[in-house]
Amino acid sequence: MLRIAAMLSAVTLMLICSAAGRAEILPTGGRDLLNESQMVSMQAYMLEKRFDGWVFSGQGTFDDPEKEFLGLNGQTRWRWVIFYPALATLSKPYLVYHRDDEPVFSGINFYPLPYRSRDEMLSLIKDNFSPVAKKICLNYSHQLQIPELSRIDGGLLELLVSQGFEVISSGSILSFFNTRWRTSDVETHKQAAARLDSLRPGITAYLSERVSKGKKVTDYDLVKYIGKQLKKLGLEEKSAPAVAVGENTLLEHYVPDKKKARPVARGDLIYVEVSARLLKKPESMYARLGWTFLVEEEVPDSLAENWNSIVASAEEALAILNRHLPKNKSLRGYQVDQAARGRLGGNPHLLPRPLGSNLNPYDHHFGVRFDSYLAYDDREIMPGMGFTLEPGLYFFKNHYALRMCANLVTEGDSSIYLSAPLQQAIEAVLANTGLR
Repeated sequence: MLRIAAMLSAVTLMLICSAAGRAEILPTGGRDLLNESQMVSMQAYMLEKRFDGWVFSGQGTFDDPEKEFLGLNGQTRWRWVIFYPALATLSKPYLVYHRDDEPVFSGINFYPLPYRSRDEMLSLIKDNFSPVAKKICLNYSHQLQIPELSRIDGGLLELLVSQGFEVISSGSILSFFNTRWRTSDVETHKQAAARLDSLRPGITAYLSERVSKGKKVTDYDLVKYIGKQLKKLGLEEKSAPAVAVGENTLLEHYVPDKKKARPVARGDLIYVEVSARLLKKPESMYARLGWTFLVEEEVPDSLAENWNSIVASAEEALAILNRHLPKNKSLRGYQVDQAARGRLGGNPHLLPRPLGSNLNPYDHHFGVRFDSYLAYDDREIMPGMGFTLEPGLYFFKNHYALRMCANLVTEGDSSIYLSAPLQQAIEAVLANTGLR
């Protein structure tokens, strides 16, 4: 009954707006920010999760959510508010905007609510949103649990609460719409991951041949070698490969500089990470893999034991995913991080970064991460997503880190798998050279 009453209120509201002489912004070539199927899917998601709408707002240059999700560009002089209602009878969003900014939104379909003064703006928000919504989501994160998600200012949050709205975070709905994969993404990712994984033995052989014969080889030489091999594999890199030697393995994404190239020597630890997609297929999904190498004949027991902990951490992440998702049990990003981090020892700073990031075309933006360290990621993990899996151990006093980067996919309702095998042991570069 409450839903029916709300729908009648919405219809009544639309008739009132029409009677007041408001005309929709529908110039020739006008477009919807979201197509019909996206709008239907969004409204169904909101109804399923039991909230009534989604509010975007800003002033000046549009922020990343508006650019990436809504496709808005340019900048406004005054405050604007966009409201997407959950009711299917409302087929486009409301736009509260200052009349001076109308050219910025020209050509886009809205229910337009122009204002001249602050008082008018506040009245338009309350009078038009409250008849159809009580519980709404914003692009913010409670107490900065997910810092990059908090884009809404405190003033708007306070205003909406004062007007009687219950406010929740938009984290999960942004993930739902912005980071789930298409079938083609899964297939192209698998191909890219398989080809990337075939690069690892080639790197071992290249380093082994150079070092065992006393030939000079630098971290920058290895970058150039990887670039050539990617082309042979039919791949194009997303960014320059990370090649970190010694203490540089502690750095997030170290790309060698030609002028500061570092020679690779016996005893060095090397971390290589490569992100690439199928060549000349810009719509294909990337894969990102990373491996650790040691320029020795064999790996010392202490390093091998630490590496076993890293592998166990990755396996624990897979285990908790498999315990929850196939049974349709809710699972959040922080829970995966906490479970896997427990295999790395009691000191959380041994892994001073998230366990894994969301793998998507937008370079991790707005997607759930496996993170309880730099954030408390309470966003829901859903089928149809891809992730990096990056357990490691960082020994700052000893000036090195042991790291891996694998990729996993949550395909459908029950299929959770790695797109390339875990690196089970550190690669001993000189293992087959007979050097002592």
